[in-house]
Amino acid sequence: MRKPILIIFIALLFSCQQEKASTSEDIKETLKEIVAGETYAYMEKDYQKWASYWDHSSDVLRLDVTKAGFSQTRGWDKNGGNLESFFIENPEPITSTFVNSNYLIFYDANLAWVAFDQTWTSQAGIITVAKATITLVKKANAWKIISYTAIQYEAENQDIDTLERE
Repeated sequence: MRKPILIIFIALLFSCQQEKASTSEDIKETLKEIVAGETYAYMEKDYQKWASYWDHSSDVLRLDVTKAGFSQTRGWDKNGGNLESFFIENPEPITSTFVNSNYLIFYDANLAWVAFDQTWTSQAGIITVAKATITLVKKANAWKIISYTAIQYEAENQDIDTLERE
Protein backbone atom coordinates (compact mmCIF):
# COMPACT_ATOMS: atom_id res chain seq x y z
CA MET A 1 0.00 0.00 0.00
CA ARG A 2 2.83 2.41 0.75
CA LYS A 3 4.52 1.88 -2.59
CA PRO A 4 1.58 3.12 -4.75
CA ILE A 5 1.15 6.17 -2.51
CA LEU A 6 4.87 6.94 -2.74
CA ILE A 7 4.80 6.57 -6.54
CA ILE A 8 1.77 8.88 -6.80
CA PHE A 9 3.43 11.43 -4.52
CA ILE A 10 6.66 11.37 -6.57
CA ALA A 11 4.71 11.68 -9.83
CA LEU A 12 2.78 14.66 -8.47
CA LEU A 13 5.96 16.26 -7.21
CA PHE A 14 7.67 16.06 -10.58
CA SER A 15 4.58 17.03 -12.56
CA CYS A 16 3.98 20.24 -10.62
CA GLN A 17 5.54 23.26 -12.22
CA GLN A 18 7.56 25.07 -9.64
CA GLU A 19 8.28 28.76 -9.99
CA LYS A 20 11.94 29.35 -10.72
CA ALA A 21 13.69 30.84 -7.71
CA SER A 22 15.05 34.29 -8.44
CA THR A 23 18.79 34.63 -8.33
CA SER A 24 20.57 37.53 -6.70
CA GLU A 25 21.31 39.03 -10.12
CA ASP A 26 17.65 38.65 -11.19
CA ILE A 27 16.50 40.56 -8.12
CA LYS A 28 19.11 43.29 -8.63
CA GLU A 29 18.07 43.68 -12.28
CA THR A 30 14.42 43.89 -11.25
CA LEU A 31 15.24 46.64 -8.75
CA LYS A 32 17.23 48.56 -11.38
CA GLU A 33 14.29 48.26 -13.81
CA ILE A 34 11.93 49.65 -11.18
CA VAL A 35 14.24 52.60 -10.48
CA ALA A 36 14.56 53.43 -14.19
CA GLY A 37 10.89 52.70 -14.93
CA GLU A 38 9.74 55.14 -12.26
CA THR A 39 11.93 57.86 -13.78
CA TYR A 40 10.72 57.17 -17.33
CA ALA A 41 7.08 57.28 -16.20
CA TYR A 42 7.75 60.62 -14.52
CA MET A 43 9.39 61.95 -17.68
CA GLU A 44 6.39 60.80 -19.75
CA LYS A 45 4.05 62.55 -17.26
CA ASP A 46 2.09 59.30 -17.03
CA TYR A 47 0.65 59.63 -13.55
CA GLN A 48 -0.98 56.19 -13.31
CA LYS A 49 2.17 54.41 -14.45
CA TRP A 50 4.41 56.56 -12.25
CA ALA A 51 2.19 56.08 -9.18
CA SER A 52 2.20 52.30 -9.70
CA TYR A 53 5.87 52.23 -8.67
CA TRP A 54 5.15 53.83 -5.28
CA ASP A 55 3.73 52.73 -1.96
CA HIS A 56 0.72 54.92 -1.19
CA SER A 57 0.98 55.02 2.59
CA SER A 58 1.71 57.79 5.05
CA ASP A 59 5.21 56.29 5.44
CA VAL A 60 6.44 57.52 2.04
CA LEU A 61 9.38 59.90 2.42
CA ARG A 62 11.05 62.07 -0.21
CA LEU A 63 14.16 64.20 0.27
CA ASP A 64 15.66 66.49 -2.37
CA VAL A 65 18.80 68.58 -1.93
CA THR A 66 19.71 71.03 -4.72
CA LYS A 67 21.43 74.40 -5.11
CA ALA A 68 18.00 75.94 -4.61
CA GLY A 69 17.60 74.32 -1.21
CA PHE A 70 16.33 71.39 0.74
CA SER A 71 12.92 69.74 0.63
CA GLN A 72 11.59 66.85 2.64
CA THR A 73 8.00 65.61 2.57
CA ARG A 74 6.30 62.65 4.21
CA GLY A 75 3.22 60.73 3.15
CA TRP A 76 1.87 59.69 -0.25
CA ASP A 77 -0.65 62.53 -0.33
CA LYS A 78 2.12 65.14 -0.04
CA ASN A 79 4.57 63.33 -2.34
CA GLY A 80 2.75 61.58 -5.13
CA GLY A 81 -0.88 62.27 -4.54
CA ASN A 82 -0.52 65.92 -5.53
CA LEU A 83 1.51 65.22 -8.68
CA GLU A 84 -1.49 64.17 -10.74
CA SER A 85 -2.66 67.79 -11.06
CA PHE A 86 0.94 68.89 -11.82
CA PHE A 87 1.13 66.36 -14.67
CA ILE A 88 -2.24 67.55 -16.01
CA GLU A 89 -1.18 71.21 -15.86
CA ASN A 90 2.27 70.44 -17.36
CA PRO A 91 1.68 67.55 -19.78
CA GLU A 92 4.76 68.06 -21.94
CA PRO A 93 7.12 65.11 -21.53
CA ILE A 94 10.61 65.78 -20.20
CA THR A 95 13.02 65.58 -23.13
CA SER A 96 16.26 65.28 -21.18
CA THR A 97 18.00 61.94 -21.01
CA PHE A 98 19.43 60.20 -17.97
CA VAL A 99 21.87 57.45 -17.13
CA ASN A 100 21.97 55.57 -13.84
CA SER A 101 25.31 54.09 -12.83
CA ASN A 102 27.43 52.90 -9.90
CA TYR A 103 24.64 50.90 -8.30
CA LEU A 104 24.92 49.63 -4.74
CA ILE A 105 22.04 47.29 -3.90
CA PHE A 106 21.10 45.55 -0.67
CA TYR A 107 17.91 43.54 -0.20
CA ASP A 108 16.18 40.82 1.74
CA ALA A 109 12.77 39.20 1.30
CA ASN A 110 10.70 42.37 1.81
CA LEU A 111 13.07 45.35 1.92
CA ALA A 112 15.55 46.74 -0.60
CA TRP A 113 17.89 49.72 -0.68
CA VAL A 114 19.29 50.97 -3.99
CA ALA A 115 21.95 53.69 -4.21
CA PHE A 116 23.15 55.01 -7.56
CA ASP A 117 24.48 57.98 -9.49
CA GLN A 118 22.06 59.67 -11.87
CA THR A 119 23.34 61.89 -14.69
CA TRP A 120 20.87 64.01 -16.64
CA THR A 121 21.61 65.72 -19.96
CA SER A 122 19.21 68.36 -21.25
CA GLN A 123 18.52 68.96 -24.95
CA ALA A 124 20.82 72.00 -24.62
CA GLY A 125 23.64 69.80 -23.33
CA ILE A 126 23.45 70.92 -19.69
CA ILE A 127 24.52 68.14 -17.35
CA THR A 128 23.02 67.65 -13.90
CA VAL A 129 24.21 64.90 -11.57
CA ALA A 130 22.88 63.48 -8.34
CA LYS A 131 23.54 60.79 -5.79
CA ALA A 132 20.26 58.99 -5.20
CA THR A 133 18.94 56.32 -2.88
CA ILE A 134 15.64 54.53 -3.07
CA THR A 135 14.19 52.26 -0.41
CA LEU A 136 11.60 49.73 -1.54
CA VAL A 137 9.23 47.45 0.36
CA LYS A 138 7.58 44.35 -0.99
CA LYS A 139 3.80 44.44 -0.73
CA ALA A 140 1.50 41.87 -2.32
CA ASN A 141 4.60 40.34 -3.96
CA ALA A 142 5.52 43.60 -5.74
CA TRP A 143 8.30 46.07 -4.94
CA LYS A 144 7.07 49.58 -4.11
CA ILE A 145 9.15 52.70 -3.50
CA ILE A 146 8.72 54.01 0.03
CA SER A 147 11.63 56.45 0.23
CA TYR A 148 13.54 58.51 -2.33
CA THR A 149 16.53 60.77 -1.72
CA ALA A 150 18.39 62.79 -4.36
CA ILE A 151 21.36 65.03 -3.66
CA GLN A 152 22.49 67.11 -6.63
CA TYR A 153 26.12 68.18 -6.96
CA GLU A 154 28.41 69.83 -9.49
CA ALA A 155 29.35 67.61 -12.44
CA GLU A 156 33.03 68.49 -11.93
CA ASN A 157 32.95 66.83 -8.50
CA GLN A 158 32.54 63.25 -9.77
CA ASP A 159 34.32 61.83 -6.71
CA ILE A 160 32.07 63.57 -4.20
CA ASP A 161 31.19 61.44 -1.17
CA THR A 162 27.75 62.59 -0.03
CA LEU A 163 27.99 60.35 3.04
CA GLU A 164 31.20 61.92 4.34
CA ARG A 165 30.88 63.92 7.54
CA GLU A 166 33.25 66.67 8.67
